[in-house]
Amino acid sequence: MKQTSQLSLRPLLSFAIPTYNRAKYLDQLLGVLLKQLNGESRVEVIVSDNASTDNTKALVEAYRQRGLHIRYLCNETNLGADFNVLQCYEQAAGKYVWVFGDDDLIAPGTVKRVLDALSSQRYDLICIRAYSFVGDYVRHKNFTPVPDLDLTTAEDLAWHVHVFFTFISSIIVDKDRISSLPHRPFHSLLGTNLPQLGPFYTALNHHRRSLLIRDPLIAATGNSYVGYALYRTFGPALTRITGEWLEKKSVQRAIVNGTIMRFFPHFLLLTRQSETSSVSEDPQRVLRSCFGKNFRYWVFDYPIYALPLPFARLWLLLVRVINKVDSLLGSPLVRS
Repeated sequence: MKQTSQLSLRPLLSFAIPTYNRAKYLDQLLGVLLKQLNGESRVEVIVSDNASTDNTKALVEAYRQRGLHIRYLCNETNLGADFNVLQCYEQAAGKYVWVFGDDDLIAPGTVKRVLDALSSQRYDLICIRAYSFVGDYVRHKNFTPVPDLDLTTAEDLAWHVHVFFTFISSIIVDKDRISSLPHRPFHSLLGTNLPQLGPFYTALNHHRRSLLIRDPLIAATGNSYVGYALYRTFGPALTRITGEWLEKKSVQRAIVNGTIMRFFPHFLLLTRQSETSSVSEDPQRVLRSCFGKNFRYWVFDYPIYALPLPFARLWLLLVRVINKVDSLLGSPLVRS
């Protein structure tokens, strides 16, 4: 791996971007950061390039010339997405680390809001709500601002976040604290598509205080098509890692139940419309073997797979209503 210059003083926050042959998306993200980091010395930007063959290196240099301080890491060969994500975390010099997807963006003012929070209080995790966008990321649905939640238990954080602990762009972690805690080797998660869970789950096991920013500030690319086995990843793999890494059963349940209720219904319908993955899977077989003893699977997921497509679409609408009501009531179905 080749490495070039970094900031002289230790940053408060490392904003680390794993990338590979996605200069088009990276250009958008670096452009957003250039605006939000103007004159900001507390943040380092890392681009970890997995041996791209496009113009990623030239793009990074162009943004350096425009004044964006970037530490550029370039692997000599493509070491895989999981390795690149962990490399971002391990190479980060900041007290806090924010590993961020190269095709996601942040709403205006988000970096300042995060830095204000990190400067005023010590948090194990900061979790930020995301929204999906296509086209102009700033022009998303209007929302009524809601207060942030300062949470002191891992259970409360898990029932709010559940499956979205897997979404790296929404989670900031206190690397200093993680480094002082016992944990399994993070590299044991290579090959799972979920290496980011190592630091996040370590923080949950030793949780003291976290911040949940409920305003939607992370703009997630509205492209649900993935190049890996989505159901095996978020079914058996996520369930296994959650059971092995997390100590509290209540936290495990919140994450697994949230995945069944609020993640899979949407993707099952997309799969039926051939809009999710390039990897061939049988969702019913994968999910039934993993969640067949959980009634939520039979209520929230199976009908969307089994019903005729028009009725499956209607069932998804019903599922969304149930999830909304459950959330308003404090998520008893996710917690239990």
